[in-house]
Amino acid sequence: MEFSRLDPSYGEYERLSAMCPEDMYNVVSPDRLTGIVPDSLLNKVNGVVLMNSASADVTVFVANMNRVDMPASAVDQEPYIAVFDHNQSSASGGVVHHGNWPERTTYPDQKFFDAIAASGIQARYPLATVPTAGSGLLRDLEGHPQASAFWAAFSALGRSR
Repeated sequence: MEFSRLDPSYGEYERLSAMCPEDMYNVVSPDRLTGIVPDSLLNKVNGVVLMNSASADVTVFVANMNRVDMPASAVDQEPYIAVFDHNQSSASGGVVHHGNWPERTTYPDQKFFDAIAASGIQARYPLATVPTAGSGLLRDLEGHPQASAFWAAFSALGRSR
């Protein structure tokens, strides 16, 4: 597993909070992360599950991006994490590459890749690793690959300090 530091500005807290309330998840379009995550990565992303977990002092957002790998006929999860320390008015974050949690890489059927080829990377197509409900309580993701991505990102950021 690799981790690339990509610290957000503290000001991004309000923007991310507006997209996903505390202790919730929301499926969002990749373009909602423009200016936070590099376009070079977002241009390969089909969808994002944004998760928010918070305490009185710290808020953690994980944007689990579904990156399409056309040559491998695969979809890889690449989570971006942003941690906001409200006592220090500071933020840190980054992207996990080549993670190793279950279902991090999936191999959708050919119809998925046909839809991408015909309509572009943003074509909406149901992926097994994306919750069917567009939003919900964070605790509803327990045992789901999205929760695994959340904890992998959190651990990777902790190791990078």
